[in-house]
Amino acid sequence: MKNDPAPPFSLRDSNGGNFFFSDYIGPKKKQQVKGIILSFFASYCEPCRHELPVLNSLVDEFEKKGIKVVIVGSKEDFDKISAMLDELKVDKPIILSDTYGKTGQKYGVTGLPMTFFIGADGKVKDMIRGELPNIEKALREKAGKLLK
Repeated sequence: MKNDPAPPFSLRDSNGGNFFFSDYIGPKKKQQVKGIILSFFASYCEPCRHELPVLNSLVDEFEKKGIKVVIVGSKEDFDKISAMLDELKVDKPIILSDTYGKTGQKYGVTGLPMTFFIGADGKVKDMIRGELPNIEKALREKAGKLLK
């Protein structure tokens, strides 16, 4: 998957609209970004509960550098994921629901959390599978690769 083109997708967002990957990456993009951090999670996933607040705390820093943070509830609808995100006070990333797991399947998500770092060229620059001990440092390092 590393250095492969990231599969395009479209999912419902938490505001009732649609998120189109192609609005950010590719020839028809509407927003200029240097990359996307795409993290798949689920409400029952304990490691996700550790990672999401850290990711949330880095959104402003990444946005200033032109990196969008997008989190995707894997095989869960907004009712399920909203309660967890409220509890964890995760409110800054773009929040999507992959109710049927089709987007996760395109990305080869086999466990959670699974986080992809996608460059402006649309290629997967790096990924994190599962929980890391120093997740904040890892997220910053891998996000830095999107700026090169």
